[in-house]
Amino acid sequence: MDIKTLTKADRINILVVSLIALLIISIIVIFVRHRAVQNHSSTPVRPETSEATLTIKNFHHEATENGEKKWTLEASSASLFAAQNKAQLSDISIVFLLKKNETLSIHASQGTLNTKTNDITVTGNIRAEIPPYSLKTESLNYQHDSRMIHTYAPVAIAGAAMTLKAGALTYDINTGVLTGKNHVEGIFVESFK
Repeated sequence: MDIKTLTKADRINILVVSLIALLIISIIVIFVRHRAVQNHSSTPVRPETSEATLTIKNFHHEATENGEKKWTLEASSASLFAAQNKAQLSDISIVFLLKKNETLSIHASQGTLNTKTNDITVTGNIRAEIPPYSLKTESLNYQHDSRMIHTYAPVAIAGAAMTLKAGALTYDINTGVLTGKNHVEGIFVESFK
Protein backbone atom coordinates (compact mmCIF):
# COMPACT_ATOMS: atom_id res chain seq x y z
CA MET A 1 0.00 0.00 0.00
CA ASP A 2 1.51 3.26 -1.16
CA ILE A 3 0.47 6.41 0.62
CA LYS A 4 0.61 8.37 -2.64
CA THR A 5 -2.04 6.14 -4.26
CA LEU A 6 -4.52 6.51 -1.39
CA THR A 7 -7.43 8.82 -1.79
CA LYS A 8 -7.97 11.75 0.49
CA ALA A 9 -10.80 9.89 2.32
CA ASP A 10 -8.57 6.86 2.89
CA ARG A 11 -5.85 9.08 4.35
CA ILE A 12 -8.33 10.69 6.74
CA ASN A 13 -9.63 7.24 7.79
CA ILE A 14 -6.09 6.02 8.52
CA LEU A 15 -5.37 9.19 10.51
CA VAL A 16 -8.59 8.86 12.55
CA VAL A 17 -8.00 5.13 13.20
CA SER A 18 -4.38 5.90 14.23
CA LEU A 19 -5.52 8.63 16.63
CA ILE A 20 -8.19 6.36 18.14
CA ALA A 21 -5.62 3.54 18.59
CA LEU A 22 -3.15 5.99 20.16
CA LEU A 23 -5.89 7.29 22.50
CA ILE A 24 -6.89 3.74 23.56
CA ILE A 25 -3.23 2.80 24.21
CA SER A 26 -2.74 6.00 26.28
CA ILE A 27 -5.84 5.26 28.37
CA ILE A 28 -4.66 1.69 29.01
CA VAL A 29 -1.17 2.88 30.03
CA ILE A 30 -2.60 5.51 32.40
CA PHE A 31 -5.01 2.98 33.93
CA VAL A 32 -2.28 0.35 34.47
CA ARG A 33 0.10 2.90 35.99
CA HIS A 34 -2.60 4.23 38.31
CA ARG A 35 -3.47 0.72 39.52
CA ALA A 36 0.20 -0.09 40.08
CA VAL A 37 0.72 3.07 42.17
CA GLN A 38 -2.48 2.38 44.10
CA ASN A 39 -1.41 -1.20 44.92
CA HIS A 40 2.06 -0.11 46.10
CA SER A 41 0.94 2.82 48.25
CA SER A 42 0.97 2.23 51.98
CA THR A 43 -2.24 1.89 53.87
CA PRO A 44 -3.31 5.04 55.69
CA VAL A 45 -2.18 5.45 59.28
CA ARG A 46 -4.91 4.40 61.68
CA PRO A 47 -5.87 6.85 64.38
CA GLU A 48 -4.38 6.14 67.79
CA THR A 49 -6.45 3.52 69.51
CA SER A 50 -6.77 3.74 73.24
CA GLU A 51 -8.93 2.48 76.04
CA ALA A 52 -8.96 6.02 77.42
CA THR A 53 -12.28 7.65 78.24
CA LEU A 54 -10.95 10.93 76.84
CA THR A 55 -7.71 12.10 75.24
CA ILE A 56 -6.74 15.76 75.52
CA LYS A 57 -3.95 17.75 73.89
CA ASN A 58 -2.44 20.68 75.83
CA PHE A 59 -3.77 19.41 79.17
CA HIS A 60 -3.85 21.83 82.14
CA HIS A 61 -4.72 20.99 85.77
CA GLU A 62 -4.56 23.04 88.97
CA ALA A 63 -4.73 21.70 92.51
CA THR A 64 -6.24 24.02 95.08
CA GLU A 65 -6.86 23.65 98.77
CA ASN A 66 -9.15 26.03 100.68
CA GLY A 67 -9.09 28.37 97.68
CA GLU A 68 -5.27 28.45 97.62
CA LYS A 69 -3.46 27.15 94.53
CA LYS A 70 -0.94 24.43 95.51
CA TRP A 71 0.40 23.47 92.09
CA THR A 72 -0.28 23.55 88.35
CA LEU A 73 0.40 20.79 85.85
CA GLU A 74 0.65 21.09 82.08
CA ALA A 75 1.18 18.26 79.59
CA SER A 76 1.30 18.08 75.80
CA SER A 77 -1.26 15.26 75.99
CA ALA A 78 -3.32 13.41 78.56
CA SER A 79 -5.29 10.17 78.28
CA LEU A 80 -7.96 10.08 80.97
CA PHE A 81 -9.13 6.74 82.35
CA ALA A 82 -12.25 7.52 84.39
CA ALA A 83 -12.72 4.02 85.83
CA GLN A 84 -9.17 3.99 87.26
CA ASN A 85 -9.17 7.68 88.33
CA LYS A 86 -5.97 8.35 86.42
CA ALA A 87 -4.56 10.40 83.59
CA GLN A 88 -1.51 9.27 81.64
CA LEU A 89 0.54 12.31 80.65
CA SER A 90 3.37 13.14 78.26
CA ASP A 91 5.80 16.08 78.16
CA ILE A 92 4.96 17.25 81.66
CA SER A 93 5.65 20.51 83.44
CA ILE A 94 4.61 20.94 87.10
CA VAL A 95 5.02 24.10 89.19
CA PHE A 96 4.60 23.78 92.97
CA LEU A 97 3.99 26.98 94.89
CA LEU A 98 6.21 27.20 97.96
CA LYS A 99 6.42 29.67 100.83
CA LYS A 100 7.91 33.15 100.28
CA ASN A 101 6.67 33.21 96.64
CA GLU A 102 9.22 30.58 95.64
CA THR A 103 8.46 27.80 93.15
CA LEU A 104 9.60 24.27 92.52
CA SER A 105 9.35 23.36 88.84
CA ILE A 106 9.56 19.80 87.53
CA HIS A 107 9.82 18.73 83.90
CA ALA A 108 9.50 15.08 82.82
CA SER A 109 8.88 12.96 79.73
CA GLN A 110 5.82 11.13 81.05
CA GLY A 111 3.76 10.46 84.12
CA THR A 112 0.49 9.60 85.77
CA LEU A 113 -1.91 11.81 87.71
CA ASN A 114 -4.36 10.20 90.12
CA THR A 115 -7.43 12.35 89.42
CA LYS A 116 -9.03 11.44 92.76
CA THR A 117 -6.08 12.03 95.15
CA ASN A 118 -3.95 14.43 93.00
CA ASP A 119 -0.92 12.16 93.56
CA ILE A 120 1.58 12.29 90.68
CA THR A 121 4.24 9.89 89.43
CA VAL A 122 6.65 11.15 86.75
CA THR A 123 9.36 9.27 84.88
CA GLY A 124 11.96 9.86 82.21
CA ASN A 125 14.54 12.64 81.99
CA ILE A 126 13.35 14.53 85.06
CA ARG A 127 14.71 18.00 85.74
CA ALA A 128 13.60 19.89 88.83
CA GLU A 129 14.56 23.37 89.97
CA ILE A 130 14.28 25.43 93.12
CA PRO A 131 16.58 28.31 92.27
CA PRO A 132 19.55 28.21 92.71
CA TYR A 133 19.45 24.39 92.86
CA SER A 134 18.68 21.89 90.13
CA LEU A 135 17.98 18.16 90.39
CA LYS A 136 18.15 15.32 87.84
CA THR A 137 16.68 11.82 88.20
CA GLU A 138 14.59 9.25 86.33
CA SER A 139 11.50 8.96 88.57
CA LEU A 140 9.67 11.03 91.19
CA ASN A 141 6.50 10.54 93.21
CA TYR A 142 4.40 13.30 94.72
CA GLN A 143 1.91 12.58 97.51
CA HIS A 144 -0.60 15.39 97.60
CA ASP A 145 -2.09 14.80 101.05
CA SER A 146 1.32 15.06 102.79
CA ARG A 147 2.91 17.36 100.13
CA MET A 148 5.95 15.06 99.99
CA ILE A 149 8.12 14.31 96.96
CA HIS A 150 10.22 11.16 97.02
CA THR A 151 12.28 9.00 94.71
CA TYR A 152 14.11 5.72 95.07
CA ALA A 153 16.12 6.34 91.90
CA PRO A 154 19.59 7.92 91.99
CA VAL A 155 19.52 11.73 92.08
CA ALA A 156 22.05 14.46 91.39
CA ILE A 157 21.59 17.94 92.85
CA ALA A 158 23.73 20.88 91.81
CA GLY A 159 23.95 24.42 93.10
CA ALA A 160 26.39 27.30 93.04
CA ALA A 161 28.38 26.07 96.04
CA MET A 162 27.53 22.36 96.22
CA THR A 163 26.85 19.10 94.44
CA LEU A 164 25.05 16.18 96.02
CA LYS A 165 24.36 12.62 94.87
CA ALA A 166 22.07 10.14 96.61
CA GLY A 167 20.42 6.80 95.94
CA ALA A 168 17.04 8.07 97.22
CA LEU A 169 15.54 11.36 98.24
CA THR A 170 12.60 12.84 100.13
CA TYR A 171 11.53 16.49 99.97
CA ASP A 172 8.89 17.94 102.29
CA ILE A 173 7.27 20.85 100.45
CA ASN A 174 5.69 22.21 103.66
CA THR A 175 8.95 22.46 105.65
CA GLY A 176 11.50 22.67 102.80
CA VAL A 177 13.51 19.79 104.34
CA LEU A 178 15.37 17.61 101.85
CA THR A 179 16.63 14.19 103.00
CA GLY A 180 19.08 12.13 100.95
CA LYS A 181 19.56 8.40 101.59
CA ASN A 182 21.57 5.45 100.26
CA HIS A 183 25.17 6.29 99.35
CA VAL A 184 24.98 10.05 99.79
CA GLU A 185 28.00 11.94 98.44
CA GLY A 186 28.44 15.68 98.46
CA ILE A 187 30.89 18.43 97.70
CA PHE A 188 30.43 21.78 99.43
CA VAL A 189 32.49 24.82 98.55
CA GLU A 190 32.99 27.51 101.17
CA SER A 191 33.11 31.01 99.88
CA PHE A 192 35.91 33.21 101.36
CA LYS A 193 34.92 36.85 101.29
